[in-house]
Amino acid sequence: MVWSSVNARANHGSPRLALVSNGHNGSSPPAQPAPIVTKKYAQPFRATGDTLACLVGASMTVVGQSVLVFGGFHQYTDDVYNDMYQLTVHNGRYKWTNLLYIKGIRPSKRNDHSAALWQGNKLVIFGGSSDDEVYCNDVSVLDLTTMTWHQPEIHGQLPMGRMKHSSTIHNDKLYISGGKLSSSHFSDTIDILDLKKWVWLPSIPFVRRCQHITFFHRNRLYLYGGLAEKMDRSHNISFINFDTYQVTELQVHAPETPSLAGQHFAQVCGDDLVVVVTNPIKQVVSESTAGVWSLDLTSMTWRRRGGGARFDAGQWYYFAMAEHDTSFYLFGTSEEESEEYYSQVLKVDLQEHGIFAVPPPQMGSDLVLMLTSDAGRQLADFYITSGEDQAPPIHVHRLVLLARWPHFENLIQSGMAESVSMHLKIPESYDVVHAFVTFLYADSIDQFDIDLVSDLLVIANIYLLPRLLALCARRMHAHMDIGNVSKIYHCAGVASQRGLQQTALNYMFEHYGDVSRTIGFRNLPKEVLLDFWDHTPSNAIITTKDMMQVDRLEETEDTAPTSYAGGGEDEDDEDEEQDDDDEIIN
Repeated sequence: MVWSSVNARANHGSPRLALVSNGHNGSSPPAQPAPIVTKKYAQPFRATGDTLACLVGASMTVVGQSVLVFGGFHQYTDDVYNDMYQLTVHNGRYKWTNLLYIKGIRPSKRNDHSAALWQGNKLVIFGGSSDDEVYCNDVSVLDLTTMTWHQPEIHGQLPMGRMKHSSTIHNDKLYISGGKLSSSHFSDTIDILDLKKWVWLPSIPFVRRCQHITFFHRNRLYLYGGLAEKMDRSHNISFINFDTYQVTELQVHAPETPSLAGQHFAQVCGDDLVVVVTNPIKQVVSESTAGVWSLDLTSMTWRRRGGGARFDAGQWYYFAMAEHDTSFYLFGTSEEESEEYYSQVLKVDLQEHGIFAVPPPQMGSDLVLMLTSDAGRQLADFYITSGEDQAPPIHVHRLVLLARWPHFENLIQSGMAESVSMHLKIPESYDVVHAFVTFLYADSIDQFDIDLVSDLLVIANIYLLPRLLALCARRMHAHMDIGNVSKIYHCAGVASQRGLQQTALNYMFEHYGDVSRTIGFRNLPKEVLLDFWDHTPSNAIITTKDMMQVDRLEETEDTAPTSYAGGGEDEDDEDEEQDDDDEIIN
């Protein structure tokens, strides 16, 4: 279809389109805009090269413009493999290659394992079922730069072997979720491997699921799809907050939810969870349920993106998509090659369906570079010093501070000495002042520890910055522990945050023995210690947890009904009650 700018009604009294000179003489025809030509969706391609036949239970990982397939077993012979195949594209032609020459020791033969891409050039393999049907719990890493396998020495409590689990990597940690521990038992934990230290961290309770997907979005681990122990599917989505370890499960009901029938595939793309549904394998359906859906992870609303008809060209067995990529691959068969599960390749552009991976906002991180880069320092026109005379000055930009700090605006407009000398001294430690200036640029305190956040709370109160005040108070409340509660109590009092101070006070009373031995408690100013003791109840006593448990047990025994202690009268009462019951029954 071609759109033209010619006005068909121009000769009938309607206004004509204005013509813009194109540099030719008046007799030359006007330049026409380039036509917009619509095109059909991309069609499946037949892949050439080595054959994968009817390989099932393999892992599929998108690496740049290629796809890696590892392991799996033969659909009919049950032979298990540890081969690595690579799909490449050249001039629009797809080709499979069996990568025979890989250095190092390959992982043992396995199927239904997981593979996760780390740092863009390493493939981390975990778990799966061996050729002896033993569930694996080992880790292997393939360096894609040198094409070398290695098995790192790992410490910590090893997780149980499993298959059909999910894995994802976030901040150099491998997160293993769910999976089958046996033929009838599903895992309900998250196991975390620190990929820098190669240490397994303690397991965290989560959701019991297999054949699902997990991904991170805004520092939460989300779980979608898969099968519960009753082998039923659902559209429920679960997530865990690693600040509180609280697990939330959401049931999203909407008319546009994906069909539960057919083949289900999913991956995260920006703020959307993309769900692809293809028709059931080797089944005749009266009505196609195929299509592309997206779940907005911000509003938790489903939207059907269409595209079902394009999936009718074949039987689609497998799916591959990188996190936050804007395209995905489907692999399947044609009628002529019904047992070649990877012979047909369909690449789908998500942007054609209105799905885009919008990068997160980075204005704050970009502005922070002005504090650290040479170019940023050269453009600085003001500097701030701390209460430490030997500390270096912090070069800043008036425009940023004027926009972000009302006190600074008042200072400049007042004509005070600082507005002339272009220098301001803040009588706090260098670390606190630098953190405060960093917040003014980045609008975030996530990078600071609680000790520094506590000092920023006081700064926020002094300079009347409500956002910084709230961010600090919320962070301090969420991360309160024995080591930092004393400083939190102190700073909350100085900043007039009575609610936070009361929470810290209760925490200190509850853990008094441990808190009183910390350096933070013993370094509290005298007036703060006196204030703490003034809030101690007048009838308070020091006791141990063991003594408290004994007291509770004695209270329970004292208040227990006498019928539990025996006695003829109580037994008679019980007999009478039983007789009454018998009469009612009869």
